[in-house]
Formats: sequence, structure tokens, C-alpha cells
Amino acid sequence: MKIIHRILKFIQKESISSDQLKSSLGLGKDALQLAVSEDGSVSTDVLEEICKQYPQLNPIWLVTGKGEMLIDDYHEIGKAIENVESQDGIYNVIAGKDIEIQLLKEHIEGLNELIKVKNKLIDEYKNA
Repeated sequence: MKIIHRILKFIQKESISSDQLKSSLGLGKDALQLAVSEDGSVSTDVLEEICKQYPQLNPIWLVTGKGEMLIDDYHEIGKAIENVESQDGIYNVIAGKDIEIQLLKEHIEGLNELIKVKNKLIDEYKNA
């Protein structure tokens, strides 16, 4: 999900109209569309202003999609950051295990080929 989709999800949850959002950000009629590029990314100035105007919005969630959308107080931001860091650590471990599994599969395939060659040699020896 792109940042713009998370912004739309937030304003829907908070019952904020797009006009209210633009007004709170000090943006003109078409400025929000201009701040969003064709690929759905949002300018850093708009992100910064959104975070200032809506302190209940978790900036970690807004940018990465990780954690909860809303925070109860500013102390929760520290917890959100710690949570993201621990999740990243878990993701790195999982990614490492995925690589290890792939290497083991390749090793097993090599061993199976070696078994076939040895079985063929045994059959040739028996028939000789």
C-alpha cells in the first residue's frame, strides 16, 4: 500500500473530507494532487505537514505501513519505533532462513543427483 492510500485510509477513518485535509495543510484546490506524483508518492513537505496537523496519526505507519494507524500519545511513538525495529529484525531473520532453505534445497538436489550416479555405477558393477 502506498503512502497516498494510507492517507486516504486515515482521512476516511477520521471522517476528514479532502477539502478539510487540504485546508488544514494550507494547500490550494489542486495542490494536493500536485503534491502526489504519478507513482503515488507524496512530497516530504506534505508528509511533514500532515504529521504536524494530525498528531494522532502514527508517522511510522504513515510512511512504512507498520504499526498502528493512530497513537494515543507521543510516548507511543517511541514504542512504535521500537516495534518497527524489532519487526525489521524478525524480517531479516526470516529472509535469512529463506535463503538458507533455498541453499539446502539446492544441496539436496545435488545429493539426489550424486545418488543417481552412484546407483548407476552399482548397477553397472553388478551387471559386469
